[in-house]
Amino acid sequence: MKKSLIPCVILARKGSKGLKKKNTFLLNSKPLISYTIEYALKSKYITHIIVSTDDMDVVKIAKKYNCYIIYPRPKKLSNDMSKSEPAIKHALKNFEKKIGNFEVFAYLQITEPFRPKEILDKCIKNLLKNNKIQSSFAGYVFHKNFWESTRGKFSKINKNDKDNYLPRQKKSEVIREDTGIALASRYSLIKRGIRVGKKVKIEKYRSTHGLIDIHKYDDVRMAQILFDKKFIKN
Repeated sequence: MKKSLIPCVILARKGSKGLKKKNTFLLNSKPLISYTIEYALKSKYITHIIVSTDDMDVVKIAKKYNCYIIYPRPKKLSNDMSKSEPAIKHALKNFEKKIGNFEVFAYLQITEPFRPKEILDKCIKNLLKNNKIQSSFAGYVFHKNFWESTRGKFSKINKNDKDNYLPRQKKSEVIREDTGIALASRYSLIKRGIRVGKKVKIEKYRSTHGLIDIHKYDDVRMAQILFDKKFIKN
């Protein structure tokens, strides 16, 4: 039986300000983007890795991994205020036109190089097994109290807790959406500019992988500490 196409999109625009040349910055002697590409390569389901970029240095790395490369990404999709959804849609539309039709796609974010083992495959499998699920993504579990500020007024987000100060073991979970760690979604959604649908299944995790989101030098130092102390193995 012919394997269904399932592309994985990786966005890599240049021009980062907090950490210069972030996508190709060396972490533990390896370009940051390489961690995400190599993770996608280990997937049982991903058939193609799409790297959409306006950075020739990224192109050189992506070629070594035989990625499907979109270069240059249009300027209107590559500025500081550009949202990810239009860039994902552009990449997948290009892929569909040149490679073929597909129903499910994956998305990984370069700035989150550490991921729980096989969590992306679990997300993809959820969609393949159940057509009613629109999106499945990684979610980091907290047992903390969270607040939000609206026009200077503060209110708790944990509104389902009868007692917000119960012992951790009895508190209801709060889950952080981590689509950068792993996301599988329907192509029909992103065609409408939607990354995550309303009918979802979250793959929960509690490991140290969710501690790192690299945007500045301090984040790199923290990631290197996790490497050095062997808290993270990639």
